[in-house]
Amino acid sequence: MKKDVDSMKKISGNMDFGMFVITIILLCIGLVMVASASSYHSLIYYGNSNELFNKQLVFAILGVIAMIIISRIDYKKYKKWSYLAFIIAAILLLLVITPLGVTRNGAQRWLGVGETFQIQPSEIMKPVLVLAIATYLSRNVKKLNNIKGYIVPIIMLLIVVLLMYLQKHMSGMLVLIVAAVSVIFASGIKLKFRAIAAGVLVIGMVGVAFVMAEDFRLQRILAFMNPEENLKDDNWQAAQSLYAIGSGGLFGRGLGQSRQKYLWLPEAQNDFIFSILGEELGFVGTTVVLGLFGFFIYKGYKIAMTCKDFYGSLIAAGITSIFAIQILINVAVVTCSMPVTGMTLPFFSYGGTSLFINLCSMGIILNISKNCNKTKEQ
Repeated sequence: MKKDVDSMKKISGNMDFGMFVITIILLCIGLVMVASASSYHSLIYYGNSNELFNKQLVFAILGVIAMIIISRIDYKKYKKWSYLAFIIAAILLLLVITPLGVTRNGAQRWLGVGETFQIQPSEIMKPVLVLAIATYLSRNVKKLNNIKGYIVPIIMLLIVVLLMYLQKHMSGMLVLIVAAVSVIFASGIKLKFRAIAAGVLVIGMVGVAFVMAEDFRLQRILAFMNPEENLKDDNWQAAQSLYAIGSGGLFGRGLGQSRQKYLWLPEAQNDFIFSILGEELGFVGTTVVLGLFGFFIYKGYKIAMTCKDFYGSLIAAGITSIFAIQILINVAVVTCSMPVTGMTLPFFSYGGTSLFINLCSMGIILNISKNCNKTKEQ
């Protein structure tokens, strides 16, 4: 056991070992749950109960390798490439709404050819937007004494919001807004009450307009407000999610023993994998996983707060906020605490692009924990 720990420390180097371990633990639990939640779906649609798990495992292995490699690259080097990366990511988002975009489950959010190779540009944009805004703010510290110094980051965010709006990707838009705002606030922006009130009002108006623009969003809101109605239509997914979690009891039905995954619960291996976790591992299992996520978020913000380098601190705060808001929304949706929206659970939900980008993002955070206090801020 001691040799195993020593070997893991050797791999992790001088980075935050606790964060490295918690990431690997969450990844392993996530893979087990994908194997369980996707088994029947894979059998019915692919003739192999391990089809989706095998694909997820490949991306997990590639992601861990990428995480280790990235954790050894000095994060300050991203300053040279962050603007270019932002432009490329924005172009990819734009291509999604062209004939090159791939539609799945009624949503056009992917690029690729057939089902063999597909990427979701919005996942790529999440860490890229954080890096781009952090780069600008760290290079223009003297301009940050008033709101005018934040015009460029705000323009970056508006570009992304527009592209996400054209994709009709509300949940992804929300994550990117939180990511950008978290970096801006971490920079120490000083706002008067009137500015905050105006900002909240504008965001609220945009949110209402976005909901009213599509009938299905309004229907989801109405369904959420009337959970006992339309159980065979608008509230079907929410009801099946609660059935899964509620039937798990204290210790669950047992790993692999879910009943809701037999096509009763749509997207069981994706957005609603936490429901299957609750059904199979019960209250104890979900509490343990939420505790792990809580510790994970704590470690991320601790790295951001203790980092003496302004640039590194902004990146760590932004990336950690991306994870935090996704975890919060996903758990809120599956427990019917907010209207249903497509939000993946980091390290758990099936999806190659999401998993790979999450692990790459962790590589950046691990490098920040390793290097941010060693050299002077650049």
